[in-house]
Amino acid sequence: MEFGRLPNIDSVDFTLPDHRAGLQGFQGSSPCPGDGPACAVRLGMASWADAGLAKRLGASVTPGGTVKRGLQSYASAMPAIELNTTFYGYSRERFENWRDQVPRGFRFNPKLPRAITHELGLGECEVEMGRFVECTEALGERRGCLWLALPPYVGPSEFTALRDFVVRWRPLVPLAIEVREARWFRGAVFQDLLSLLVDHDTTFIITDAAGRRDVLHMRVTSPRTMIRFVANGLHPTDFSRLDDWAKVLGSWAENGLQEAQMFFHQRDEAQTVDLADHMERRLSALGLGSLQPWREGTGYGAAGTQLDLFGG
Repeated sequence: MEFGRLPNIDSVDFTLPDHRAGLQGFQGSSPCPGDGPACAVRLGMASWADAGLAKRLGASVTPGGTVKRGLQSYASAMPAIELNTTFYGYSRERFENWRDQVPRGFRFNPKLPRAITHELGLGECEVEMGRFVECTEALGERRGCLWLALPPYVGPSEFTALRDFVVRWRPLVPLAIEVREARWFRGAVFQDLLSLLVDHDTTFIITDAAGRRDVLHMRVTSPRTMIRFVANGLHPTDFSRLDDWAKVLGSWAENGLQEAQMFFHQRDEAQTVDLADHMERRLSALGLGSLQPWREGTGYGAAGTQLDLFGG
């Protein structure tokens, strides 16, 4: 994921905005009294096919770079996947095959196909969206939310199309929405977007990227949130940012957040393992989440002294 990347991050202020501003989407859904936070947190990556990532999670990789048992190894380590691959193509048979390779509790989050978001622009997509929803039903209880990222050139002039899409499909499937064009985050347009998503229990994806701090909106419009974390090559700020995020998720959990999914993005996908390891340690210290003990019984390979350098 190249969205929001910068060639130099020395001047970036990575301070998280006030997270208390975005509580409207889940206030009133309280954690279980006496049991601590009831929020389930799932960490994951964008795919399982990268050879470097697969090696670190215990999959075998041929000399030619072919990954064997990549999904099984990934699912033994991580409890969720962002599943970007469905943007390019899908089939019911593929979803069935994936479902049968992962344990109960694992969540696939299929990205809406290019045909719906980029070619049809959310309009006149009844047939294509219906086909996609039907195919994802093959995942059964392992289906998380369906999510879309509007193209960066699609602005508030398409609000009506987005509203009609949410109203039509949110009653049938869990939905998460990412917008990128800068005008979505300004003034009355932003407030109208928030109202739409809150009123229809739709997740507003939060993206934490160096070059687009406006999309780090810190609004949670349903009892669930999805965070896309764009890292910078294991720079020290990657780890301090995760420390801050752990505190935010702890606060949101105390206020009634039910589920959070955080997906890590790196140019070197193998390095996402270090981010997941660091974040899991921080969250576990807060008693958060349904996090798997993925260092035990998997092929997880730590990156030398990396965690010691950042207090792991």
